[in-house]
Order: sequence, then structure tokens, then C-alpha cells
Amino acid sequence: MTSQNGNSSASSDDTIDRLIHAERDQFIASLPNTDILRLAASCHPRQQEGTFFQKPVRGSYNICYFVRFPPTSRSVDSEGEKWVIRVPIQPCLGFDVKVKLESEVATMQLLADRTTIPAPKLIAYGIGDHSKPIPTFLILEYVQGEKLMQGTLQLDPDKKQNLYTSLADIYIQLRRLEFDSIGCLVRRGDNAVVGRRPVSIDTNRQELEGRQPMAVQSRYLNNDTLQSASAYTHMLLDLADNAFKGLKNITEEVYSQHAFREHALAWVKPELDHGPFVLVHGDFECRNFLVNDACQVISVLDWEWSRVVPLQFFQPPLWLRIADRSMLAGRYMYEKYLEEFDMFLKIVESREQRMYGRTLLADEWAVAKQNSGIFVAWALENWTFMDTFAQLFINVRLRLLDKEEYQRQIQAFVANDPSRAALVAQSKPASVSVSVWMRVRRAFQAASQGLRFTSPSYSSWGGFILMLCGTAYVLHASRVRSRH
Repeated sequence: MTSQNGNSSASSDDTIDRLIHAERDQFIASLPNTDILRLAASCHPRQQEGTFFQKPVRGSYNICYFVRFPPTSRSVDSEGEKWVIRVPIQPCLGFDVKVKLESEVATMQLLADRTTIPAPKLIAYGIGDHSKPIPTFLILEYVQGEKLMQGTLQLDPDKKQNLYTSLADIYIQLRRLEFDSIGCLVRRGDNAVVGRRPVSIDTNRQELEGRQPMAVQSRYLNNDTLQSASAYTHMLLDLADNAFKGLKNITEEVYSQHAFREHALAWVKPELDHGPFVLVHGDFECRNFLVNDACQVISVLDWEWSRVVPLQFFQPPLWLRIADRSMLAGRYMYEKYLEEFDMFLKIVESREQRMYGRTLLADEWAVAKQNSGIFVAWALENWTFMDTFAQLFINVRLRLLDKEEYQRQIQAFVANDPSRAALVAQSKPASVSVSVWMRVRRAFQAASQGLRFTSPSYSSWGGFILMLCGTAYVLHASRVRSRH
């Protein structure tokens, strides 16, 4: 999270990014194409030499090389066998690359053994195997398809039905993979078990920034895993607090964090504290789905951030209606999202009945969607959105105050607790931009004429005004958040 006037923290983020990118480029330059082809040949059943059939593709954490082998008389594909050789980019990872790869391999093997979820076939892998030209790698079968594009509302009805049906089948099967603790999978004999602490894109970023998130996690771990949903939630909230340290101008954010913490802890259901714990992909974005011409999902890519989480964190796709997740923090846009989600939910229910003869996930999601519960789970695992949710959902009435009264209440809140005051005292107080403040205030005042804040549903006009208000705040907040 960056603050309203967080120029120093934004500058720090830029410096970190430049250093990481420089090391990333050096790492990639150290991978000769000849070594990639030697690696492919060494893993081929006939030790056959291959050639590149397209340029490498660099992602956020891996670089992928595409190798084709000459066809044989037994080849199904006249173009020959095609592989993807994926090499983790160590400078982009804040922890040992072996840990991430071991978990991904265990997850993919589990999926192949116990589900029909479409994922690339795992051909070979190396985890610190120095007998290979490149010691740490993943080799996958190449899948021909198109990456899913944002904006499912633009699909024709048949394609949307195909997409939602294939997505439903994936989520339904994942939901039924249950475990006895929280964390990342490892292979123990023939079984995949939870054996390592959970890692995520957010914790990786904190580690790269030198914020030592593992020290925060260690307070909650038992044998490197977690045993309860409440411990997991407290850990995520503490990780968010950890990310605040050293940032400037955080008076308003401290208030938002407190409000979000209270809301999130009340959201956790005691009856689910000790399970079920279920497997999630960890990065279920459009870019990680390959689809065919009929918009059926034919492969789910990049299981590197997969982990086992409490049931309440098993989230449906949030990109069904709008790309910017920040907008879902506001009640109006969340309700618009639910219109699309309910269409998807009906398909989930139908597919569960057909596959298992009863509903499970559909029932759980029907409850989870209430009171913006789906977004609470998202914000907990993506801490930069916590303040957005607090501003647009929890503290919506506070925004109706004039600027002086608004800041007076926040300053009083901070001064009331020495730990809050000490955190804010690290830098000068925050100051909300006057132009942004006036836009937000005018929008909320207009919205208040058509809204009843005690009700989860609003008049369409009042809701539209609230959406505009939310847009004003989100645009301002995301301007600096995007640097993170």
C-alpha cells in the first residue's frame, strides 16, 4: 500500500523494481539457447535434439522457451512433439526457488491423479539437479490455445455458457480436495500433503522489499503450517501491518486498517475454524486460462502460487463483470458483479448435481457472497485493497463529513492509541487532496439523497452516484498503488 502522499514509498518501490529488473535481465542473459536445447535433449526419451518454434516469453516469475522435436512415424502431430521449458527467474523471487517449484510439482501431480482439471502434462522437472545444463526447471507439454481475454460480458451466449461450464467444473473439483492444515503442498511418497508455509504473490513482494514477512508468518506456524482459519486471518492482517512499516503519510490508512481488521475478524466463521481447508490456484486470472474457439477452457497454467487455504478463502472469479477489483469494494458495483456471478452460480449448481448428485460449492458460495464476503477474502490476501474496502464499504458514512471533521475524527482515533500514534509519527500526517476530497464529498452528498445506508440495496440512481463516488476515490488511490 502507498499512502495519499506517499512519494517516498513510491520512490522506494521504483528503486526496488529497477534493481530487480536489472538482475532479472542479467539472469536471463546468462541462459544460453544452447543450454536450453541441451536440457530438452537430455530429458527426451530418445535424447533427440529439438529446435525453437517461437520466441521465448518472459512472465513475472519465469521465462518460457518453446522447443519442437522432429516428427516420427508414430507422431500424432505432423509438426512433431512440442514442449515448454520453463525456468524460474530467481531475482524475481524473494525465497528459494526450489520451494516454489517443489510445491507446484506436487500440486500438478495431485491434479493429474485425482481430477480432470485441464493442466499441461508435466514431462520433467529439476529441483537443484546439477547434472543438467540448467539445474532448476519445469518441462510441460505445449498446449495450443488462446489466453482468455477480459470482459466475458462481450461473449455470445453459447460461448459464455461454454466458458462458465468449464470454469464450474474446475472450481467444483478443486473444492473437493480437502486437507488437514493450511500451507503449500509437498510430495511425501505417493501422496501430496501440506508441508510448507503458504507463499503468495504478496508475501513474495514483501520479501523482495526486505520486509521479512516470514518472521511475521513464523508467529503462527506449527511445523511450518497453520491449523486454523482464525490464525490464517490474523497472519494476513499482521502481514498487511508489516507492509505499512516505513511508509509515509499513513494516518488515514491506519484508520482504514483498524476498521478492516474488525470487519474481517467478525467475518471469519468459528464453525469453519478447523476446516475444511481446500486447494486454490493462487493466481486465477484470465491470463492463466487457455481456451479453444468455442471458449471452453482447455488448460489452466501456472500453478506456482497454489496453496491450501480455509474454505472462506476459496473465491470465485472476480473478473466476471469488471477488470478493476477496486471497484468491487463499493456496494453498487459489487451488486452489479453479483448479477453476473449469480448466472455463473446457477451453472455451478447444475454441474455439481450432474457430477456428484448433490450441491456443495454452490451452497457455500451462495452464503459467501452476502455482505461483500467474497471481496473480504480477496482483500485479505491482497492487502493493498484493504483500505479501499474500508473506505467504500465499511466507512462509507464517514465520507459524508466535511474535510475538517473527517480529519478530526481520524486524528482523534490515531491519538487514542499510542501504537497508532507511533506508527503515524514515523512521518508527517497525511493530507487528502482537496480536489479529490471535494469530488468524493459531492458524490457522497448526492448519493445520500437516494440511499439508505442500513440497506444492502439502493435505488438505481443513488447506486449510480455511489459508483461515481467510488470511482473518484479508487482513481486517486490506485494512482499511487499502481507503483507498488
